[in-house]
Amino acid sequence: MTVAIYFGELIFATALAIVLLATSPLKPSIAAVLFCCGVAAFSLAEYLTHRFVLHSIAPVQHRIHHARPKDAVDKIFWQIWLGFGVFYLMTGADALAGALVDYAWYLLVHYCSHHSPAILPASLLKHHLDHHRFAHRNYGVSTKLWDLVFGTMLR
Repeated sequence: MTVAIYFGELIFATALAIVLLATSPLKPSIAAVLFCCGVAAFSLAEYLTHRFVLHSIAPVQHRIHHARPKDAVDKIFWQIWLGFGVFYLMTGADALAGALVDYAWYLLVHYCSHHSPAILPASLLKHHLDHHRFAHRNYGVSTKLWDLVFGTMLR
C-alpha cells in the first residue's frame, strides 16, 4: 500500500508537470525561470510546513510518523493537492510544473529514506534520519538548503 501511495502520487505529479510544460504558451526561457521559481517555492513550503505545521500546530499525527516511519503517510495528500490548485491560480502552469516536480522529488526521497535507503545519497539520508532522532532539527526532507538558511541544521 505504501508503495502505491507514494509512487502513484509521484507518477501523477510528474506526468501533470510534463503536460503543463508541453502545453505552455510561454517562451522557453520564461517558462524555465517560472519552473525554477516553482521548485524553490515548493521546497520552501515543504520546510515551513514540516517545521511549523507538523511540529508545532498539528504535531500528534506527525509524532506517529516519527514513531512508525515505515507506515504509510496517507492522511494529508488531499491538502497538498488543494494547495497546488491555489498555487496554480496564483502563479500559473509553469511555476506549478516546477512545484510538482519538486513534490515528486520529495516523495521519492521520503519513501526511500524509510524503505529503500541505499538509493539515496548518504548525506541526504543521514539528514532525514537525524531528524527522526532529533525532531527539532533538519526539517528539510528533500534538501538541506532551508535548514542551512534558517539555522536548523544539526551539526
